[in-house]
Order: sequence, then C-alpha cells, then structure tokens
Amino acid sequence: MKNRLALAVATFVLLDLGTLAFSYTIARQVERDAVAINLAGRQRMLSQRITKAALLATNPRLSAAQRAESAIEMGQADQIFRRTLLAFAQGGETIGGDGRVVQLDGVQGKAALLVGEVHGVLNQWPKAPTDATELEEFSQFMTEQNGSILNSMNQLTTELERQSISTVSRLRIAQTLAFILSLINFSFILRGMYRARFAAETASYTDALTGLLNRGGLYRELDAAIASCAASHTSLGVMMLDLNDFKAVNDGFGHAAGDATLCEVARRLRDFCAQGWICGRLGGDEFAVVCPGIAAESLVGAAEQLSNILSGVPGGGRTVSASVGWACAEPGQAADEVIALADAKMYSTKRESYATKSHRDKQR
Repeated sequence: MKNRLALAVATFVLLDLGTLAFSYTIARQVERDAVAINLAGRQRMLSQRITKAALLATNPRLSAAQRAESAIEMGQADQIFRRTLLAFAQGGETIGGDGRVVQLDGVQGKAALLVGEVHGVLNQWPKAPTDATELEEFSQFMTEQNGSILNSMNQLTTELERQSISTVSRLRIAQTLAFILSLINFSFILRGMYRARFAAETASYTDALTGLLNRGGLYRELDAAIASCAASHTSLGVMMLDLNDFKAVNDGFGHAAGDATLCEVARRLRDFCAQGWICGRLGGDEFAVVCPGIAAESLVGAAEQLSNILSGVPGGGRTVSASVGWACAEPGQAADEVIALADAKMYSTKRESYATKSHRDKQR
C-alpha cells in the first residue's frame, strides 16, 4: 500500500510538471508564432515600400537628392524584405519590427511553397540595383510583380495563423489530457490515503490474533450502543466470558495450540453474533458480547446458549469451556460500569462451576 501510494504521488508530480511544461511550451509557441505572423504582415508593407521607393527613385520630376533618398529607402526595405524571406525559408535571424534581431523557424508545408514562389520571383533581381538604368527596369519589375508578391505574403500570413492555431490546439489537447490524468491520479492518491487511514484505524481497534474488536474497539462500540439504546429507550445487555482451564492448554500444548483455541472461540462468537450483536476480545482469554435491544429475561437464556456453544472448544489434546456472566445497562451507566457488573457475574459463575466440579470429583 505504501509503495503504491508513493508511486501515485510521484506520478502526480510528474504529470503536474508535464502540465506546467505544456503551459510553458504553449506560451513560447504563441510568442514565436506571433512574431512570425507579424513579420509576414510586415513583408506586405515592405513590398509596397520597395515598389513606391523605386518609382520615386526614377521619377524625373523629383530632384536628384530626393531620388537618391528614395533609392536608399528602397535598398534598405529590399534588404530587410529579402533577409526576412530567407529566415522564413531556412530559419534564422532577421530584424524585428522594433529594430532588434529576432529568430525565425523555417516554415513548412504550404507556407514554404509561398515563400518559395516569392523567392522565384525575386531571383531575377538578386539585390536592389543602384544604377539609374537598372533602377528603371527594377521599378517596372516591382510594379508588375508587386500584386503577386502581396498576394503570396497575404496567403503566408493566413497560413501561418492557421498553422499556429493547429499547433497550439494540439498542445492544448495534450495539456488537457495531462491535466485529466493528473486529476485521475490525484483521486487515486486520495483514495489510497483514505484506505491507508481506514486500515490504520481498523487495525487500532482490531485484535491481531482473532480479528475481533480489541478492548478499545469494543469500548467504542459499547459507548455508541449505550447512547443509541438510551435515545430509543431500548434495553442493552452485555455478556462477559472467560475460558476455563485455558492456562493448561498453553502450558501443556504450547502457545500455538492456545492461539488456535482463541481463534476457534472467536469464530463461534462471530456465528453467535450474526443477529447484529457485537463481540470482541478484551485480552488474554477474556471476551465480551454487546447485545443491543435484548430484554433482561432473554439475556439469561442467551448467556446459557453461549455457554453451551463454547462448552467443547478444542484446546490441544483437550477441550475447554467458558464461564459467562451478564448484565443489563441501566440509564446513565457508563461502559466501565456495565462491563464491571458482567465481569462480576462471570467470576461468580466461574466459582460456582469450579465448586460444582470439585464436589463431583469428591463424590467419585
């Protein structure tokens, strides 16, 4: 029981740690996906900036300084666009929206195809040109291809959002399963603790040899029975019994034979108490029976019946009998008082039995 409980506790800790790990993984995944989705959205804006700056850089109505400034802006936007596109394709670093370096994972599936399409379009221009003639051609190229690039980047944003939702959903399912398993395991822990507590409590009120109630358990049941009978105005009887010549069994045949005799007495007592009475071993060869609801006149007959039942209990190479005493609980009496009255009656019966036996032996 202890080993199983320890294993359940260890499993609960592992599952709890697993749930926390899933929570951390989900948070990290959401963070990384948010960065990728934002950068995919930025690619659309960069594509438009490149196109616009290229057109301005080749506009003859602008001054040379304005065209030069537009060419610089175009080159910077193109550099960031291509670096981000490469990071999407292969995984790697790029510049984030706040100007800091961020790490991207290489995209998979449909997202990779979309990135590949844009790479294929831009392969005609490995980098943004600086020559005036090439700028004219590049401006025309970007004007023609900008719609296609924008469409691919829009689809990339949508696809990354879809993949993010799918990944996080799978992680949440795994997290939920881990949490459910943790709850189930926790219920096993509570159940194990309850069983351990119940077993310990039962052991504390049970006689280890016979399995009957021990002194503490019997007194607890007697106290409860006295209170119940007082509340319902019903009678309560107690029988005490002590085995006759039990010492001779231990001395002549050993303690194993004595233990077997006590266990047989316990078995017969359990059968006798099948009607709802309570039996227990007070210690040694002394036993007691609590009889809720029995009338005083019936208690005498029950004691005689019990005496007959225990008149031939095997004890090694001989048999033993029992002396039985009884008492009815009066209103307001404590358990000790009722036990003492039954005990006194039992010893009176035992003396009478020995006196009768002695008289018979003398007559022989």
